[in-house]
Amino acid sequence: MDGKYIITYLCCLFAISAAGSEQDTTAIANHRNEWQKILLSTIRDNPSFMHDTYVTSLTEFGVKGSYRKADSPLQLETGDGHLLGNLYMQSYLRLNPNNTVWGGASYQTGKKHHIRFNSTSDYDLLYPYVMADTIGGDIENERYAFNGGYALKIKKLTFGAEMDFRAEHEYRTTDPRPRGIVTDLTLRLGLAYDLKRYKIGAGLSGRVYKQTNNVEFYNPLGVIPEFHRTGLGTDYVRFAGTIRSAYYKGTGFMTDFRLAPLTRSGAYCMIEAGYMPYDKILTELNALPISRLEVHRCSVRLGWRCEGDFKWSVSSGWEMEYRRGNEHIAGNSSSTEYKSLITLSMFRNKRSDIYIDGALSMGRLLQLTLHAKIGHLDERSEYVHPQREMAFTKHYGSLSCQFLWRANAQWLLEWSGQIAYFHNASKRITMPYAFMDSQRTLLVNHTYRHKTAHLWKLGAQGSIYHSLKQWKGIGTFLKAALYYHRMSFLHQVETEASIGITF
Repeated sequence: MDGKYIITYLCCLFAISAAGSEQDTTAIANHRNEWQKILLSTIRDNPSFMHDTYVTSLTEFGVKGSYRKADSPLQLETGDGHLLGNLYMQSYLRLNPNNTVWGGASYQTGKKHHIRFNSTSDYDLLYPYVMADTIGGDIENERYAFNGGYALKIKKLTFGAEMDFRAEHEYRTTDPRPRGIVTDLTLRLGLAYDLKRYKIGAGLSGRVYKQTNNVEFYNPLGVIPEFHRTGLGTDYVRFAGTIRSAYYKGTGFMTDFRLAPLTRSGAYCMIEAGYMPYDKILTELNALPISRLEVHRCSVRLGWRCEGDFKWSVSSGWEMEYRRGNEHIAGNSSSTEYKSLITLSMFRNKRSDIYIDGALSMGRLLQLTLHAKIGHLDERSEYVHPQREMAFTKHYGSLSCQFLWRANAQWLLEWSGQIAYFHNASKRITMPYAFMDSQRTLLVNHTYRHKTAHLWKLGAQGSIYHSLKQWKGIGTFLKAALYYHRMSFLHQVETEASIGITF
């Protein structure tokens, strides 16, 4: 495919740009420091703030493998595990005091296991309006992705631009045989200005999403109905059965405002708001639109940080996602054409997260970073008629730590660990069980049980970096990670390993 050539070209481009630079583990420590990642989370989506993110340049090229397995899936629609391989490159280059470029490319392939009640790619983006059947199975996955950004600083003004692109292909080679082809493009623009003590900036981004989705049966004796889900165990009954092709499209935007200190100490602020609609269209019925999912997102974060020999920060924030599903009611067909008569707002889902977090970092050759967070989650889903509701609230807390040790100019060792606990505080469900069949009851009860259960999350990662003198700045690395999720009735293990070079 053409994506492989694009990725190869980008890798060569960044390799040539970084060639000849004498590097030791200083640049690696600057980029791998957890403190830098915490700061990056407040500015990442505005490219004008990326100019001063790091003081050094670094390119990393590697191969990563990921394996996940659960004895019961956290979510039936996304399966109980996967086996994926990934070839990737990521780079951040300070060309000079006024110009910075960054970017990356990746190719992923593998398999996702035991997916049920979902025949559509990108379930987390498009739910609940996906095609589904009751059999499911494993899904083959292939993904190409690349991104690139550029920031230019002229005196006190900084301009930034960035592009993210993803092309994904998912399919199954046994009946039922879903196939989803996704293209997802995001463009970001940002502008920032340096005041006496602060950098203040704003950004605007646009996103275009498309997916073609169909399901085929090669065995005529094994054909089963495909249904079009509409949320909380409901589906569009009129078009269930033989209508097995759909098309998704959407164009949305996001805007942001940010404030960051130019000195070692000061306040920081992040405000983001975005809107993304997804139209679902039945291609077999002359492009009949049957639903429109509107996704609204908003987040606010305020904090204070101090950087010296001893670094610390505190912040509080709020994140919200609101999904509204509008369903089009079509009239009678005329020469296989349907006209939309009325649009009803039937599905609603609101999820909010309020939190307080703090971090501290100390040391030079041996750096220790701690990050703690406590918060409150609230989620409510509703389907208007027949009345259905699923809601819960959770309190949570998390703690992570990182040890980063520069043994000398050629060796760097990293270890980090995380622990988090989500405690269910309340829950409620309203369902017309008397009118639901066994499969829909299974889906609803499984979703409710797993969403409202107490949850433990544990994780640990380790990395070794070695910069070789005889290779003129080229180094090698080896990484490994283990993640564990536990509920009273579920255990999930995920492992990752990667190897590659830095320059």
